[in-house]
Amino acid sequence: MGNLYWGPDNMIDKTITLTEPYPSDFKPTMSVMEIQKHFDAHGFHDARMIGGSKSFYRKEHPDDLIVFNANVLMPNYGKVWYGDLNLTQDYIILKSIADTLDTTLYVLWEMDGRFGLETKPLNELLDKAVWNTTEDKPTKEWKNLKYQIDSSSEHDSNRSEMEK
Repeated sequence: MGNLYWGPDNMIDKTITLTEPYPSDFKPTMSVMEIQKHFDAHGFHDARMIGGSKSFYRKEHPDDLIVFNANVLMPNYGKVWYGDLNLTQDYIILKSIADTLDTTLYVLWEMDGRFGLETKPLNELLDKAVWNTTEDKPTKEWKNLKYQIDSSSEHDSNRSEMEK
């Protein structure tokens, strides 16, 4: 067998066409596109980035509740927006968007609303919300307290179930 050399003479120029989009590729419906106009009007464009470096941004905002690659969901529609959010700063604008849409918006961590998980039943997804527009100003301290209360009440309910 001879030597194999890779060079311009043995390169292949070929286009590969995918038969289906990746399950978590966000393809909004027309009604979701109308909803997204409310986000656009407030400067929240799809795939919004709040900093070039996540670690640098976190260091600059140590007390803020930051959700990179956040998913925003709306009852009866599901996912309506995605991008980076500094909830401690952006919550007022999100509440304003919710008011213009006459609804509650729910913010999920990236992994709870992507990679096929966004197809779960809507009530399951809304239960995973980090924050929603009916809640107080979100900070890192607020989140820690919220999760501490949630886990202790969950622990108490599990304990009372075990005692029965």
